[in-house]
Amino acid sequence: MKKQSAFYQLIIKIAATILMAVAIGFLIRNFYTEEKDVVLALTIPAIIAVGLIYGILIRYFKTEEQISSYYVNKYHDVFFKGTIIFAVTLVLITIFYSILMYIEKKNLFSIVGLLIIVIWIAVFMIYFVWSVYHYNINFGITDGEWQKIAEAKRDAREFGIDLPASGVREPLYNPYRSQTFGLPPGTVRGMIAFTLLFGGISLLISSMGSEELSSDLIALRIQQFEFFETAFLMMIAFYFGDKSLKYFRERWRNPNQQADGTTPPASPLPSSDLPEGIMPSAGTPPPSLEQDDSLGDDDREFMEGEETVGDMQQPPASGSPITNLKNALLESRGEQLPVASNFAFVQIMDNINSKILNDEEIKEVLENLAEKDNIILSLPVVKSVISVESSGRGHLSDGRAKILFEGHLMWKLLSSIRKMPEEEILKLQKSNEDILYKSWTRQYYKGGVAEYDRLDRARKIDPEIAVFSASWGLFQILGENLNHNIKGRKYKDYKDFEEKQHEHEKFHFMDFLEFIKTKKLKGTPLINFISEEKSGNYDWASFAYGYNGSGYKVNKYDIKLQTAFEKFKKMQS
Repeated sequence: MKKQSAFYQLIIKIAATILMAVAIGFLIRNFYTEEKDVVLALTIPAIIAVGLIYGILIRYFKTEEQISSYYVNKYHDVFFKGTIIFAVTLVLITIFYSILMYIEKKNLFSIVGLLIIVIWIAVFMIYFVWSVYHYNINFGITDGEWQKIAEAKRDAREFGIDLPASGVREPLYNPYRSQTFGLPPGTVRGMIAFTLLFGGISLLISSMGSEELSSDLIALRIQQFEFFETAFLMMIAFYFGDKSLKYFRERWRNPNQQADGTTPPASPLPSSDLPEGIMPSAGTPPPSLEQDDSLGDDDREFMEGEETVGDMQQPPASGSPITNLKNALLESRGEQLPVASNFAFVQIMDNINSKILNDEEIKEVLENLAEKDNIILSLPVVKSVISVESSGRGHLSDGRAKILFEGHLMWKLLSSIRKMPEEEILKLQKSNEDILYKSWTRQYYKGGVAEYDRLDRARKIDPEIAVFSASWGLFQILGENLNHNIKGRKYKDYKDFEEKQHEHEKFHFMDFLEFIKTKKLKGTPLINFISEEKSGNYDWASFAYGYNGSGYKVNKYDIKLQTAFEKFKKMQS
C-alpha cells in the first residue's frame, strides 16, 4: 500500500511538472512573433522540465540502502545533482541553439567555438563544485569514508567496538584550508589558465568563419585577442615567478642549498660534545624538511592569522622546564608519562574496554536464564533497552559508571526513609537547589562526569540516600531498588553496590534481569512483556510504563524501544 501510494505521488509530480512547463511555454510564446523565437521559447521550459523530472525519478528510485543510510550529507544533492542538472541543461540548450544557428547562418566555425567554451564552462563548474564540496565540506575524504566513520562511532557507542577498526581516520579540518578557496595549491590557478586557454581557442575558431567584418567588429576581436593573450601570459609569469621567489627564499634561508634544490647532509654533532645528561633529540625534524614544505609554510602563516581552527588543539611546547619538572616528578612516583595521541577518533582506553559487556557474555547469561527460570529473552530485545537507556555504554571515559542524579527522588527518600521534616529539607534546599527539589525536572541534569559533582554534594547530606537517588550503569537502575526490586542480588550494602557498578557492565545486566523479573505491572513481571512467550509481539508500552513510569509517553520511550529493536533484529538476521 505504501509503495502504491508513493507511485501515485510520482505520477502526480511528473504530470504537474509537464503541465507547468507547457503553461510557461505558452506564456513565453505570447512575447514572440518570429517562428524561430517561438521554438526557442518552448524548448527552454521543456529542457528545464526534463531536468526536474530527472530529479524526481532519481529520488523515487533510490535504493533502500541509500534511504536507510546512517550517514546522509545534506549538502550532497545541492552540490552534485543540482549542479549536474544545471550543467547538462546548459549544454543541451547550447546544442539546440547551435543547430538553429547553423540552419540560419551555415557558419560551422562559430558553432564549434560556442560549443567549446560552453562545454568547458560546464566541466569547470562541475569540477569546481566537486572540489569545494570534497575539501571544504568533506575535509578531503569521500562520502563513503564518512559513512564508515559514522557507522564506526555508532558501533563504538552501542557495542563497544574500537573505533580505529573502521580503517578511516576522521579529519578535523580541511588540509588545504590555507589555500585559495580551500583547494590544493595550483587548482584555482590551473582552472583559470585553462579557461583563458579554451576562451582563446574558442575565439580563434569562431573568427575563422567570419568573412565580412565591420571595422568596429574587427577592433572588438583585436581587443579580445589582446585580453586573452595578456591574461594567459600573466598566468604563466605568476606561476613561474612564484616558483622563482620560493627558490630564492629557500636559498636565502639555506645558503648551503645546491643547484638541484637539495641540501647536503650536515654532519651530526658528536654525542661527546653535548652537555652531560643531554641526548640528541629524535623529535625535531631536520631544518631542510621544514623548508621544503611550502604548503606547511602557508599553513603556519594561516594559523598565525587564525587563533582557532575547528577543534584542533596545539600541543604544549616540548622541552620546557615546567614540563620536564612535571615528567620527572611523575617518573619518581612510578606513574606513566602522558602520551599525546594525534589520532582523530576519541580513544577508548583499556579501563573502559575491559568493562564492556559483549554479545557472547549477554548470550551466556540469557542461556542460563532460559535453563534456570525457563524465561527466554532475545539478544535484540536486550540491546534495544541498552541503546535507549544509555546509548550503548555503561561507563564514562574515566571508567566510572554512567549515572543520572535525581534530586526529586532524594527529597522523597529523605522524607520517607530518614523521616526528615519538610522544614529541614527546605532549609537544605536553599544551598542545594540543583540536587534537592520536590518535583521531577530535567532542568538540573548536567550529564556525563558532571553528574558526579551533583552526587558528591548529595553525599555530604546523606551518603546512602545519595546513592539511592541516582540511576546507574547500562540500564540506569535506580539505587533505591537495593531495598526491593534488586534485593535478590544480595549486595552487602550501598557501598558494595556502587563498587560493583564501576567494575563491569555484566553487573549492570544482572541487576537489570533481577529488576524486570521482580517488578510487576498489574501483577505481571516486566520481563513477561518482552520475553519470547509473546512470539515477537512484545508489549513495549506496558514494559515502558513499568520500567520508566507514567511519563514514558512524553519521551516516546516505547516507540524508541520498538524502533531500536527493529534495527537490531535486522542487523542480527
